[in-house]
Amino acid sequence: MTAEPAGVLEAADTLVVSDLHLGAANGADLLRRDGLARRRLLERLSTVHRLVVSGDLLELRHGPAALILDRAREALAALGAALGPDGELVVLTGNHDHVVLRPWIAERRLAGEPLGVAALIDPDRASPLTRAIGEAVGGARGPRLRFAYPGAWLSPPGGDGGPSVFVTHGHYQDAVWRMPTVERLIAVGVARAHGVDHADLRTPEQFEALLAPAYGWLDGMAEYARGTAAASSQRTSAGVWHQLTAGRGPRARALRVAVPLAVRALARAGLGDLEHRLGHETLRISGLRGMARMLAALGIEADHAIVGHLHRAGPLPGDAAWEWRLEHGGRLWNSGSWVHSGPLLHGHGPGTPYWPGRAVHVPAGGAPALEGLLDDVDDPWG
Repeated sequence: MTAEPAGVLEAADTLVVSDLHLGAANGADLLRRDGLARRRLLERLSTVHRLVVSGDLLELRHGPAALILDRAREALAALGAALGPDGELVVLTGNHDHVVLRPWIAERRLAGEPLGVAALIDPDRASPLTRAIGEAVGGARGPRLRFAYPGAWLSPPGGDGGPSVFVTHGHYQDAVWRMPTVERLIAVGVARAHGVDHADLRTPEQFEALLAPAYGWLDGMAEYARGTAAASSQRTSAGVWHQLTAGRGPRARALRVAVPLAVRALARAGLGDLEHRLGHETLRISGLRGMARMLAALGIEADHAIVGHLHRAGPLPGDAAWEWRLEHGGRLWNSGSWVHSGPLLHGHGPGTPYWPGRAVHVPAGGAPALEGLLDDVDDPWG
């Protein structure tokens, strides 16, 4: 086990993407296909030195890891070839591929070493999955590969005079935001069982303690699932969201009545201050506030913080600037996703918040800028 101190990356021209979900059972992972989305990203990679995947590289909740890796192998090889042996790939894990670094986390716990907010990790000594990913992206012939968790500094505070930039997936916000997700409900239940206040979190270990039980259960279900069983809960959640936000007919009307009532009942049962008005606006606001609370709790005071997780890119033209302001005054960025988000895209086309193909470009020593690599196309599949 090795971790480079402070989790600080060398200054380099960097592209940050998130939520590729390679190997998804529903085929929504655009980069698995040798189509327009993959070509656009590979072309962009030819102009930068480093690619940072800030979480959910793999969709390890949709089946056994060996199956997901097999589905993802061609896309991983293409990313490695585009970066080449002179390039660099940095992979952070999120909630859907948390299991990739779980052995590394467990080893640190056994050694009594705190996680810290940022660490860079040698893939050869972290886990079997990190080694398998390393081979898939080219091994010794591919780019330099490092993993990071739970975050990494692209440029630290007090560095070379440029703005400080921190990157993390953002899944820790599930413990503090108001949306009634499975992770949020389990986190509150675990907090009650341990007699701790889920709203008073300060360290990565505290966040892990509340969220890891949900991850372990979901990952275990996927690893031993047969057929499409592992993805069924994901499809069910997406279907409910579609009915709540855009559905028509008796079922949609019934859900719009039943779900808020159920959420209010959960709140009365002591499962926290939950949002019962479920829609695109409340999802955005709750997500942004949750990210800001999470970063403040961890003591991250960067000029810029880049996250993923929510699949909602930003800030976009027309977004209120204050919504993307961090509690200490820095700016939040979200790199969106590279999956066709189905219900989240209902009624929305290119350039809109959940459209896939976004990336955040961070020049060496410079400030981030959001890019829409697929904003000019009507069909992201190509």
